[in-house]
Amino acid sequence: MTDRVDNDTALEEVLAFLADPPAPGTPEDARFGDRLRQVLSASIVDEPVDEDDPVPKPELALDDALRRKLEAAAKRRSSNPFGEHPEGIGPTLGMDLRKS
Repeated sequence: MTDRVDNDTALEEVLAFLADPPAPGTPEDARFGDRLRQVLSASIVDEPVDEDDPVPKPELALDDALRRKLEAAAKRRSSNPFGEHPEGIGPTLGMDLRKS
């Protein structure tokens, strides 16, 4: 991961990158990915360990629309060997897998 910044700064950088995406494979693209993971991680709330524990609050509050936008950006950035088929391509390869 690149240099760590506070969550609010990371969110500002992510929003700037969404407005003007960096070229893939550049150092800025790597920083975008790091900041995007940081923002999404900071916005997740873990369940309390004990039912008597207070309900934790996320370090960074995101509204639902922004969360969906960031999760979609993260999904687009993730590498998937199946391209547009995130669950795999199954038996559509057109190969005969039966033994001869």
